[in-house]
Amino acid sequence: MKNSIDEVNGENVRTDKVMAELVERGVAFHHALGRTVATAYLREHAVPVEVIRRVFSSVQARRPARPARRRWR
Repeated sequence: MKNSIDEVNGENVRTDKVMAELVERGVAFHHALGRTVATAYLREHAVPVEVIRRVFSSVQARRPARPARRRWR
């Protein structure tokens, strides 16, 4: 799965929408269920290890998340 980032108006923008949604859902799982569950979810969906590390490394390393949408009930 390709995860490309473009620079638009001085801001990094994910161009791989599927990867972006997986990461956002993983972040929601992290907040609700913990890091172990979130990491397992992202690994099961072939998110690269470097991305998982960056997402969970620190709050300052990633841009603010969008508000979670409850599409998976």
